[in-house]
Amino acid sequence: MTMPSTHVRDDASAPPATRRERRWSLAAAIASVTVFGLGVGQSAPLLPLLLEQRGTDATLNGLNAGATFIGVIIGPLLSPRLVRRFGIRNFLLACFGLDIALFLAMKVFDSIAAWFVLRAVLGVVGSAIFTTAEAWINQLVGDVGRGRIIGLYAAALSAGFGTGPLILSLTGIEGWPPFLVNAAITALATLPLFCAGDVSRGFGRERGAGPLTMFARAPLILGAIAVFGMYEAALMTLLPVWGVRSGLTARWAAATLSAVYLGAIVLQVLIGWLSDRVSRLAALRLCGVVGLLGAIALIGMPASSLALFALLLVWGGIASGIYPVALSMAGDRFRGGELVSVNAAIIMAYGLGALVGPALGGSAMDLDDPQGLLWLFALLFIGLLGMTLAAGSGGPSAAR
Repeated sequence: MTMPSTHVRDDASAPPATRRERRWSLAAAIASVTVFGLGVGQSAPLLPLLLEQRGTDATLNGLNAGATFIGVIIGPLLSPRLVRRFGIRNFLLACFGLDIALFLAMKVFDSIAAWFVLRAVLGVVGSAIFTTAEAWINQLVGDVGRGRIIGLYAAALSAGFGTGPLILSLTGIEGWPPFLVNAAITALATLPLFCAGDVSRGFGRERGAGPLTMFARAPLILGAIAVFGMYEAALMTLLPVWGVRSGLTARWAAATLSAVYLGAIVLQVLIGWLSDRVSRLAALRLCGVVGLLGAIALIGMPASSLALFALLLVWGGIASGIYPVALSMAGDRFRGGELVSVNAAIIMAYGLGALVGPALGGSAMDLDDPQGLLWLFALLFIGLLGMTLAAGSGGPSAAR
């Protein structure tokens, strides 16, 4: 597999960026997306809880949430062209402003029919933000220590997602406060962008391959991301249900997700560091092996034991490393406009996986209640390991 010929270039009129300017812009980009993740974490339980309070059927509630992932699949297709037109920072600022307007509109147009439309458009905007910001971060990191810094970004984002629900516990779900707080969080996310320099003024404006072509050019990267999307969406939706059916109280069942989030925060930097020291493929394979063995070990683990939560922390933390390792692999191979395109494909692959993951998990639990969920995870990680073995047999370039 040959390396692409497209390279990162700054705008011709801009002076070369100093190391300090690049680091400051990198910190601003990571901070911006982390704060946005805090808002996503706050809104994720808000909308289902409001619908549940109104007596909405659980199936309809789930379908309404699924509208977001339709937008997640569409948004990345639009991002590369819009970044070329407006520039990366201006595009992100516009997306944040649109996200605020759309989220406040959900309170104004307070009906489930309107929410289907608004959540789909919010999915478009949110996926465009992650597509663009992650490509920008990948470009700013450079090739030295990429895995460690991408792991740090992933850990910070996990912290944002995990902290968001705590904010909702303070605002409650009634009236305007949760909506206004969410809008304020997103507004705060724009502030670091104003502090970022113009070191990437020309980034993403090069013409490159479209996002859909990346599925043929980077099958391992996108296959790994799709597996992770299925795993994470099924985990977040059904792990507490698995916990209750395994004998945990509702409170301790919810804590299973906290253990996984804590593991993601603590261990993703370590996985990224390891991918810098050995190889991305070896790190990805490690995530798959631990994911497989952890899922099997959980099947026989007694409920309500400290060992259960310790295993969830390690298992969830290392399995969560799939995303930053795959993101680092993309940064190693692609540059400029093609980096935006491959990141668009990454978000699409995640959205496709997340769209089907909970349904597959629910069907697996119907076949074997409750351990079918864990057997599904085992099969997913076996599939991931198969992909890494196939890539490894294709030579060094295929394993990048």
